[in-house]
Amino acid sequence: MSEHPFDLKTTDLTPGERRLMAHLAELIRFENALPLQVEEAAKALHDWAGVDGHLAELSCDAVLTRSDESAYAFAFDGFRVRADVEPCGYRRRRLALEAGAEDEVSVAEEMTLQFPDGTSRTVQPDRFGAYVAEIPAGSVRAIVVFDSGTIATPWFTI
Repeated sequence: MSEHPFDLKTTDLTPGERRLMAHLAELIRFENALPLQVEEAAKALHDWAGVDGHLAELSCDAVLTRSDESAYAFAFDGFRVRADVEPCGYRRRRLALEAGAEDEVSVAEEMTLQFPDGTSRTVQPDRFGAYVAEIPAGSVRAIVVFDSGTIATPWFTI
């Protein structure tokens, strides 16, 4: 045996100890293995993780406005989100967001912009109540929280 009691080498074990270690290793392997049903359930659940945040459907294509500006409109189940985009520097865009319910009762409580790299940025309303953010050009989506639910727009490029 070696000098340290926990420093075992396979050459230091007797054949009986090797069989015992192999049997213990087999037991541990099954103990640590993820059951197939759990793995399948986790994969299925992943698709429904944001079931409360309904994905808004693009209700109209980007509409060109004056100069380089464009506008996107999204609607889902009585909620609407409009994004007006205008250039504001080299590879930067000013994004003005407006969200509400078609019944005009629900107003946006919180607006967050999500970027493809997984980062997000909460947009605070300005003194006029408008949600305006200057962000880099690229893909983005808006996640809007209302008192009665949450919607997330599809990814769009600004």
